[in-house]
Amino acid sequence: MKGLTDLALLDLLKEDSDDAFNEIYARYWDLVYAIACKKLNNRDEAKDVVHDLFMLIWIKRHSIRITTTFIGYIYIILKNKLTDLNRRQTLRIKHDDEAVKTHSFAENDVFEQLVSKDLAHQLQLEIQDMPIGMRQVFLMSREEQLSVNEIADKLSISSQTVKNQITSALKRLRAKCDFIVHR
Repeated sequence: MKGLTDLALLDLLKEDSDDAFNEIYARYWDLVYAIACKKLNNRDEAKDVVHDLFMLIWIKRHSIRITTTFIGYIYIILKNKLTDLNRRQTLRIKHDDEAVKTHSFAENDVFEQLVSKDLAHQLQLEIQDMPIGMRQVFLMSREEQLSVNEIADKLSISSQTVKNQITSALKRLRAKCDFIVHR
């Protein structure tokens, strides 16, 4: 078989000759592998691509039509395999990037929710620790959405006292927030 031309080997291959296939494999494996290694810069991927290339030759042996040289035909198959591999890798990277972004956002959302819940809990505790009058004025202002004058009228205290109580309450809460955020 070693003395046969590529076209003679191809004719035998079309007749299901294992020997012809083995000779083609022996003739071209090193060359195709070297090209694949150079293009991919990864020996394992190169071996996989070359293996797939020769498998394709065996599978399509009955329908192979050579218009140039057999090595030209092999090179075209190799080029197509490398292009397909590059597309798959690019697509995988794109999907991985999207998954990372989605996962990162999900992690950030969970983290922000936990921090927000913790902060709300700490602020709730701080509100409960306020003196009764300050707490009452603050809750009427924030939860009931009453104006300073409405609170003053309901509690029969001056508007200035209401403003002072709200200002003091907010200072306490800001101080607590700064402590929580910077701990």
